[in-house]
Amino acid sequence: MTFLEWFLSLTLLVIYFTAIFTVAAITFRNGHWILGILGIFFPIFWLISVVLPPTSSAVLEEAVLEELAE
Repeated sequence: MTFLEWFLSLTLLVIYFTAIFTVAAITFRNGHWILGILGIFFPIFWLISVVLPPTSSAVLEEAVLEELAE
């Protein structure tokens, strides 16, 4: 492989891992624990859970944390 191929491969790998960790964090923050755990093995579940609305317990927890912050 040439230097350019190595560079592009490494750049795309870094972008991929950054996106995966970001989407995984959003998944767990939205309260989709089962999809988050399944997403470790099948990342498509993380993408599905990002478009789903947060669970009621995640919304309630966020409201409680905002209340405590005041």
